[in-house]
Amino acid sequence: MKYLIATLKYIKNNILILWPFLAVAILCFVPIIDYGAMERVAASFEDGKITSSFGDWVRLFIPFNTENWITVVLCIAAYVALILNLAFVHSMVDKHVRFGSKNFRSIMSSFTINFVYGFMFMAVIIALMFVFALLMAVVMSTFALGGAYIFVIGAVICFMLALVFIFIVAHLFLWLPCAEVTGYRVSEALYCSYAQAKTVRLKIITAVAIPFAAAVLITGLCAAFLGIAGTLTAGSISFGCAFMIIAVEGYLTYADVDGIEREDLRKY
Repeated sequence: MKYLIATLKYIKNNILILWPFLAVAILCFVPIIDYGAMERVAASFEDGKITSSFGDWVRLFIPFNTENWITVVLCIAAYVALILNLAFVHSMVDKHVRFGSKNFRSIMSSFTINFVYGFMFMAVIIALMFVFALLMAVVMSTFALGGAYIFVIGAVICFMLALVFIFIVAHLFLWLPCAEVTGYRVSEALYCSYAQAKTVRLKIITAVAIPFAAAVLITGLCAAFLGIAGTLTAGSISFGCAFMIIAVEGYLTYADVDGIEREDLRKY
């Protein structure tokens, strides 16, 4: 909880400069999640017949709305915006934490490297999400055929797969800030991330899992009890907030692990 609490304090104290990035993140998640598939899966629970449609489960788990060509274009644009957003957030937090600076010129000085590494980082994370989403869709569509009790076993397996996904992400978590601060090449920064993350992996897993799980839970409950409009609003806000928390956590965690003296906390 250490890094999550520190992140929430940082966001609270700097909300005036972070809110545009938070607003962009929230808007980006509007087209990404397939709320129609979410509603269909939730409706199957209400009818007492859990859907075994592989297509519905895939569209539920994969963070890419393929309902029509418009949603596909919007999803691509949203991911590009999220990469830009991540680069801006890390640049701002880096300059604020290391030098106490929040001016636009200082933020732009490290934007390019953050964009390049942010693109690679997001590409790896998205690829992992697609792989795990397919595995979870196979599990859920298969176990749904066996009735409620068997379905619970499938849900437990999916929960374990989610933990494996977060475990892998935890070891990549410091990749972007490591590259930004040290100027290492891709492989060097990746090894740096792995070596440093090993020392605090449980703290990172907790810091990543809690906001992500909260976003999934809030969105899932809204899908069960509200219509698409309510689920769309709650889902985009909760996942946008989770994205912002995790993005800021990445740098604050690196600052703690690497022993960087935080100038943003200094009282002048």
